[in-house]
Amino acid sequence: MFAVYVPAAYTEAVCAAMCDAGAGTVEDGHYDRVTYVSHCVGHYRVLDKAWNQAGPAGQEHKSEEDRIEAICRRDRVEAVVKAVVAVHCYETPAIAVYPILTGEYKYWSD
Repeated sequence: MFAVYVPAAYTEAVCAAMCDAGAGTVEDGHYDRVTYVSHCVGHYRVLDKAWNQAGPAGQEHKSEEDRIEAICRRDRVEAVVKAVVAVHCYETPAIAVYPILTGEYKYWSD
């Protein structure tokens, strides 16, 4: 699973970039461009070496953001990361990649 946090104004662009790079494809051939978007609030404090658009050093911020998640095969992760970084507005996007159970595990049947 591939997840990234993004200001809501960039959600559509980041979703499109992720899917164009190969995320969101269910390998059974029935679906692609599958994403999940959750609304959240990001909390952070700006440090001295931060991007100049982040605000004054020492200041704490809260920002409305979306968490975008999509299934992503391991061999596509690098391309998806590059695609997200290319369209994301943050200097260092918060990206998480973690393994999940997929269709080969019939966990939904007896």
